[in-house]
Amino acid sequence: MKTKPFFGEKGLTSTSANHYCNLAHEQTKRLQTYLSSVKFYSTELSVIGSSEKEVLSKGTTDITLIPKAIETIGQLHSLIAFFREAIKAKDELTKEAMNWEDEAARKEYNDRIKELDARRPLASPDWTEDDVIKSWSVGEQEKYLSLEAEASTLGQYIHDKGALALARERLMAVINNPTEVTENGRDTLIKRFTPTCSQEEIDGMYFDLQAKHRKVQAELNGMKKRIEDEVKQHNLESDSIFRTAYESWKAEKNALEREFTTIMNSENETRKKMLADVQELKIVVPNRLKEIFDALSAL
Repeated sequence: MKTKPFFGEKGLTSTSANHYCNLAHEQTKRLQTYLSSVKFYSTELSVIGSSEKEVLSKGTTDITLIPKAIETIGQLHSLIAFFREAIKAKDELTKEAMNWEDEAARKEYNDRIKELDARRPLASPDWTEDDVIKSWSVGEQEKYLSLEAEASTLGQYIHDKGALALARERLMAVINNPTEVTENGRDTLIKRFTPTCSQEEIDGMYFDLQAKHRKVQAELNGMKKRIEDEVKQHNLESDSIFRTAYESWKAEKNALEREFTTIMNSENETRKKMLADVQELKIVVPNRLKEIFDALSAL
């Protein structure tokens, strides 16, 4: 804290200095009133025919007081100006003390917190089925895609409403009803259905396709389960890694924030000392103003 040349170990408080400023101001007004009333002539009043004269006002005869009054006003103004500036300087020092911060410590803290925030761990996006599949070899991916396509194709035809299932049902209906009679006006139309494949042959093929579908679907389901497990495992591990890193980062940040609390506490103690030092400052009376000050003190 830099102090200006208004202060010393002995002198006045701001309150006392302000009091003397007020006294000096009153003395200045008294002297200014005196100077503004100075006349260098006297005024008399008389009546024609009478020898009597009435003195209305007397002019100044002792002019030695005038320069002294002017000099005193100048000294009073100087004293007021000096004390006012000293009070202002002390107020500035008080404000400086109240607002003081440890700039070096704060800069170091801000640099460290900025660097720490830049290292804040970020959670990785959760894996999806596609992420797992992409992590496989080309052969595994081809196998999965082939099983998926084969299961879908087989299911499409052997499903209850699939083309092959419906064709099988129509064959059974034809075997049970090989002819269809339809009246068409005076004519009667007879439509005969002749199986080109035996029921046993079609059933055998159909059941073989069902069995194949179950096998393909089971293998596909196994790979799907593997995908599901890998998704869960990866996300669990990724989350665990993130949480561990985040907790470590958070602990580091908490420790740094505690350091900042220490910085602020230290600043508060320094401010208290600075304020105490400012309060101890006394406003000195310059030697050239000592005479006028003593005169005010004697009032």
